[in-house]
Amino acid sequence: MGVSLTDVKGIGPATVEKLEKAGIKSVEQLATLRKEELSKILGVNLKQAGDIIQSAKQLALDQLLEVYTAEDIKRYRQENIKRIPTGCSALDSVLKGGIPTMSITVLFGEYASGKTQLCKQLVVNCLKQLGRKAAWIETEPGTFIPERLEEMASAIGYQLDLNDIIVVPARLIGTPYNLFLAYEMIEHKMQKLGLDVGLLVVDSFSAPFRKHYTGREQLPDRSAEISRHMGKLDILASKYNMAIVLTGQVGDIPDAGSQLHAVVKTGHRKNPVGGNVFLHSGTYLISLIKTKTDEWEACVFDAPDIPMTKVQFRITREGIRDVSRTRAR
Repeated sequence: MGVSLTDVKGIGPATVEKLEKAGIKSVEQLATLRKEELSKILGVNLKQAGDIIQSAKQLALDQLLEVYTAEDIKRYRQENIKRIPTGCSALDSVLKGGIPTMSITVLFGEYASGKTQLCKQLVVNCLKQLGRKAAWIETEPGTFIPERLEEMASAIGYQLDLNDIIVVPARLIGTPYNLFLAYEMIEHKMQKLGLDVGLLVVDSFSAPFRKHYTGREQLPDRSAEISRHMGKLDILASKYNMAIVLTGQVGDIPDAGSQLHAVVKTGHRKNPVGGNVFLHSGTYLISLIKTKTDEWEACVFDAPDIPMTKVQFRITREGIRDVSRTRAR
């Protein structure tokens, strides 16, 4: 049986109502409040607030929090994390099998860098390889093309059922607030229908923020909202053992020296849009760039278990493929 707010000493139904009205819905949240904050929320003195927080903290430590060994974590990861192949065996090799679940992967690149194509290949491979459904949030009109998914599926002999893909179209995503609501809409549908979704794609994550926050004076507000989004996505990834894949836009860097610095850090001469909050929140950061007429490059430039690595791939009618395999035909 779970621990509820009413299990905290000094908390009754009326107090729970006040806490929930203030956005405090769990014992963990209550345990981390400052007594000054709780005093203001409940209208009690500082000693009473401190006693309530201490009771909540004790409950959290005794019943909600656990300490694991590194061996426990290793075993849990081996048993639970799944990998979605990208279609390019060279990239899959770098990623130890493909894009992992329980993580947020961000694909950065300018237009025509292959971000959306790679995401579509991941959807097909998630359905075929993992046997799990996929969700897609489109923020730029006309980028989600079901026929392209069918084409990719047909190339690997897979009979795609488009009903296995939940889609929130761009016409519903006008602001970052609409985007956040889309996450909750998808989670609600998953819970209501008992859907097992293994992949959530947001293409493009950057677009609503870039349109909504237009001035430098709004950067702090943008960072705060991005942080809220990434926190929610991190919870979804962990709660449902889901792979979250976001596409991110890039911006020009006019100075040659700064471009070189960007190349060293990200493998790309342009800056990822979203700032440090966005970059810090992603588990795997991958920059994509078109290097030749029929060839692209993926650079895994930040990851917890992979050194910075570049690989080449191609985008064909069949989907994402290795350079060597397509050249040999």
